[in-house]
Amino acid sequence: MTPQPVNSNAKALIMKQNIMDLVLTYGGLALGLALVATMAWIEKRPRKSLDPRLLPTTPLMFLGGFICLIALVHIVNTFGIHTGKR
Repeated sequence: MTPQPVNSNAKALIMKQNIMDLVLTYGGLALGLALVATMAWIEKRPRKSLDPRLLPTTPLMFLGGFICLIALVHIVNTFGIHTGKR
C-alpha cells in the first residue's frame, strides 16, 4: 500500500514548479549573455577621446559571465547531473 499525497495535485504542482524554475533559469542565462554581449560591444566601439567611460564594462562583463555560469550549473543540475561533491 503506497501512501497517497495529501494534495491529489501534488505531482502537477511539482511539475509546474520545475517548469517555472527552468523558465527563470533560462531568463537568467539570457540576461547574462545579453550583458556580456552589450559590454563587449561597448568596449569594441572606437573611442573619440581618452576620457574614462562612465560605465565600467569589464566588471559588468565578468558579472554577466558569472550569471551565465550559475544558470548553466542550475540547468545541468535540474536535468539530474550532479556537479557538486555529493
